[in-house]
Order: sequence, then C-alpha cells, then structure tokens
Amino acid sequence: MKRLVCGVMILVSLLLTGCGFHMRGDIDEKLLPSQLKAIHVVGDDRSDIYRMVTARLRHYGVQLIDDNDEIPTLNLGNISVSNSAASLDNRSQVVEYVMLFNTDYSITMPHKSPQKFSARFSRVFLNKSAQALASSREQAQLRHEMEIQTADLILIQLSRVIL
Repeated sequence: MKRLVCGVMILVSLLLTGCGFHMRGDIDEKLLPSQLKAIHVVGDDRSDIYRMVTARLRHYGVQLIDDNDEIPTLNLGNISVSNSAASLDNRSQVVEYVMLFNTDYSITMPHKSPQKFSARFSRVFLNKSAQALASSREQAQLRHEMEIQTADLILIQLSRVIL
C-alpha cells in the first residue's frame, strides 16, 4: 500500500513539473520579462513599500535607473489605510475593526499607455480598550504585513505585464 501511495505521489509530481505548473506568487528571475531588466521607480523613497519593492527588484537582478524615456517606469501611488467598525457588543461598543489597506500603482512601457493596478487588503482585529498599547502594536504589525503582501503582489503583476 505504501508503494502505491508513493508511486502515485511521484507520478503526480512528475506530471505537474512536466506541464510547467508553478505555485501562484512564485517569483523567479526568469519570470520577469527581459524588457524589465532595467526600470525607473517613482514614489516616496522614504516609504516602506518603496524600499521593499526596490529591494525585491534588486534581488531579482533588475537594474534601477534614473528617469529615462526608453525604459519602463513603475509609479507607486500613495497608500491609504482606514479602520471601520466590524461588530458591536450589546452596549454599542466596538468589538472588532476592519483595517482596509489600498494602494494604486502603474507601469508605463516606453511609447505605450500606462497599465494601472491596485492592491486592496483587509484585516479584522479586536478592539482591546483595556490594552490600548497592544492594540496599536497589532495595528502596526497588520499594516506592515499588508505592505509586504503589496510588495510581493507588485512583483507578481510585473511578471505578468503586457508588453
């Protein structure tokens, strides 16, 4: 029985490998188009999202260049974060909040119109009024996690840009 299960697992893995299947979100140097080996990034260079995206681009061998009309331009938009009440208790006190994280970005290929994308994430967190410091740290951590997800999503979108 163990041999049969092992054989089936090997067969499935060979079939998936042979057909070119990749896990979603898997970024590889080969996946970025050759036209994106040099890019100009526009945005707030002091923001965490800008630093994360540029670090990831460098990691995958993309050369960051100053403004030039003959190379693609990645324009990172502003980030907006808002909290709204998700649920109330019987005394009309907020029990849960939903943190909404939004950002827009675009990639402009030379002599073409910009391709616009957006990243929107939401997370639910508890309102711990007795532990205000812990709650603010939780919010900061959630925001940081959403920035990491956004940076990853931007690279995934860059690998799928229409050239």
